[in-house]
This record gives sequence, C-alpha cells and structure tokens, in this order.
Amino acid sequence: MESIMALEAQAGQTFPVMQINPESTETVVLLPRTNSTTLHRRSVERTEREKDAEQATPPAYSMEEITARRRGKRAEDQNLPKKVRSFYKKQDKLISTFERVHRLHSDKQSDNEDDEDEDEENGDKSDKKDKQDVIIRRKRISFYTKLSLLVNICLLAMKIAAAILSRSLSVISSVVDSGVDLTTSVILFWATHAMNRPDRVLYPIGRRRLEPISIVILSVIMSSASVMVISESLQTIAQDVDAFRGNSSETLKNLHELDMRTIPVTIMCTTIVSKLVLFILCSRESSVTLNALAQDHRNDVFSNVIALICGVAGSHARVLVGNWKQYFILADPIGAVVVSIYILVTWVRQASQQVKRLTGHTAKPEFLQQITWVAFHHSPQILKIDTVRAFHFGTNFLVEVDIVLPEDMSLRDAHDIGEALQKKIERIPEVERAFVHLDYEFSHKAHDEHKVV
Repeated sequence: MESIMALEAQAGQTFPVMQINPESTETVVLLPRTNSTTLHRRSVERTEREKDAEQATPPAYSMEEITARRRGKRAEDQNLPKKVRSFYKKQDKLISTFERVHRLHSDKQSDNEDDEDEDEENGDKSDKKDKQDVIIRRKRISFYTKLSLLVNICLLAMKIAAAILSRSLSVISSVVDSGVDLTTSVILFWATHAMNRPDRVLYPIGRRRLEPISIVILSVIMSSASVMVISESLQTIAQDVDAFRGNSSETLKNLHELDMRTIPVTIMCTTIVSKLVLFILCSRESSVTLNALAQDHRNDVFSNVIALICGVAGSHARVLVGNWKQYFILADPIGAVVVSIYILVTWVRQASQQVKRLTGHTAKPEFLQQITWVAFHHSPQILKIDTVRAFHFGTNFLVEVDIVLPEDMSLRDAHDIGEALQKKIERIPEVERAFVHLDYEFSHKAHDEHKVV
C-alpha cells in the first residue's frame, strides 16, 4: 500500500479501490486509463528499440561475433591456470585463422555483388593475380633450390680438402653430411623441375607427390650415412682408449692422426656462415621442398659447429700426451657420434612425417573447422552440412564436403552452389583438390556412399 500512496501523491489524485472478495483482505487499485495514442507511441518506441538492439547484435556465428570473442593478452592472465591460458591462446589462433579465410574470400564475394560483366572481368583479374603469385612463388623455390645445389658443390670440394689436411673424424663426418647434402639438392632439384612441368595426360592431377617421396628417399640415405659414421667413430674411440692404457711413449703413435690448422678452420667457418644464410633464405618460404632444405641447412650449421669445436679440441689435446688433458683427443670421435646421431634422429622424424602425408593422414581439427566455416557461410540455401573430411594427398589436402540442399531445388541452382563452394574451398592454400557432394537428406551414414576398403 505504501507504493500506491506514493503514486497517489505523485499524481495528485486518489485512485478508487475495489474489493474482489468480501471475505478476503486483498484489494485492487483501479489506475486511470491510458490514452490509446500513448500506448501506440510506447509500442512504436519499444519496437524501434528492439530493432536497434537487433542491429547492434551481430548475427550468430558471423565474423563480427567471432572476432568479438578474441581475448588477447591481459594482465590478469598470469593468475589463470596453464590449461585455461592455453585454451584462450588456441581460441585466438582459431579466430585469426577464420579472419584469414574471410579475407581470402572477401574479394571474390564482393565481385559477385556486381553485374555479370564486371563480375567476369574482376574474376579474371583475380584469377590472373593468383596465377602470377603461384608463378612467382615457383620461381623463388626454383632459385633457392639451384642456389643450394651450387653452394653444396662448392662446400663439398672445400670440406674434402679440409678433411684431407686435418684428418679429423668430426670433419670427415661433416664431409659425409655434405656429400649427402649434394645428393639432397640434386634430388629436390629434379623433383621441383618435374613438378613445374607436369604431363596432364599421364598425370592428370600433377606430380606434387614427388616432394614427400623424394624426402623419404633422402631420409634413408642420410640415416645410412650417419650409421656408418657412428660405427667408424666408435671404433676410433676404442682404439684411442686402448692406446691410453698402453706405454705412454707409444701412446702418441697409436692415437689417430689429427691436425686442425688455419686452412681447415677457415673452411669450416666459411661453411657455417654459408649454411646459416641459406637456412634464413629457405625458411622464409612455405614449401615442403624449401622446408626440407632449410632443415638440412640448419642441421649443417649445428654439425659443422660441433665438428669445428671437437676437431680443434682434439688437435690441441694430441700434443699433451702424459697429461690428463690428453683425453680431450676423444672429443673428435665423440663429436662425430653426436653430429651423426642428431642427423639420424632429425631425418627419421622427417621421414615419419612424410610417410603420414603419403598414406592419407587426416587433417587437424583446426583445418576441418576452416572448411566447415567456409561451407556454413557459403549460401543460405544450404540446409545442413552433412560431412566434412580432409586428409593429406601428398603435400596438401584433399577435401570432401557433403551438403544438404532443398529437395525441390533445380539441378542448375544446386550445381551452381556446389561448384562455387568447391572453388571457394580450393582457394585455401593448403587445399589441392576439393569435392562437394550434393544431397537432399542426411539420414544415411557417410561411409555408406563409398566402397569400404
């Protein structure tokens, strides 16, 4: 009743009171009637406010809504558990991926809003630009491959001279590595040359699988060479240990010969600098061929640094027979073992990764989310997305998407939607080929449409 009294005081009048049930203490206050014009005005104002709120709120799963969920770096993140910080980091990375895909197709979508003549002209320009980018990228890959081949030939000749002069096992292991590097450059150069000149009759989808196949072959060669160097180094370690156990006067004669002078050291330093520059150049391009070369150059930097340090240490320790420092001569074969083990492990991992790609290993969930994102925003006439698959088809991915369209849609409209979605998916750089399957129902199982192998 206190609230009613406040209303009466505010309005300057007394509201009539009606009792519903004589036996009840409840009463109803009869408020004055509201003018219909006032009600209409309030209704219009409320409708306008609702429209403004709807316009301010982005549609569900739109780019604006997804971007608004980006967390970024905050001061209070340090107090969060590690798993929570990792979750936010992955979420921001996924949002960045969606933004990249959105920008990739924004130009194409804006072209589709123009008239047909302008759309065709802009589409041709976009296709020409894409082709030019591919040609420029292939030229860079070919140039870096040829440069690596030329540098490896020069360094191999120089390191053979350094190995002859120094007689260091670490340098010899580096020479073996350079010899295999030359083989690597030759095989990758041949693979790049063959891929850039495909025969569309014999190889209708190109020869992109030559990249992982050549890397697997190189992994076998590198692993075999590393095992041979490890075996030779272990035998040298055993001989030097036996020499230390014998007569000290005969120790120097029984130790393996080692002499790291100015020329071998200069050659090794030149090799390290050259390989470091090649590693920086090749790692800037996103290509399996150049990634393999970059990894090989990085291994060479590490192996040559170890070979140089161990060779110099062993060479200076050889003249200290009778002193405890004489055992530093073992640093030379031990360095060769360390370098060979590192090369062996690195190339075994590389081979394992390429075998997965050749055997059709599935894509990561983040990549499948990209494909789902593109299909979801492609056309409002897509009723459902039935299946999204992506698996390695050599270097890149083969993508399969099943979408559900209205049952009464014409074949022409359905074909146009499916073909446009296929081209849109194939614009993603990691996709080599995409297949879009059109259906009118989704009650069947995905594996029922294909032969079970």
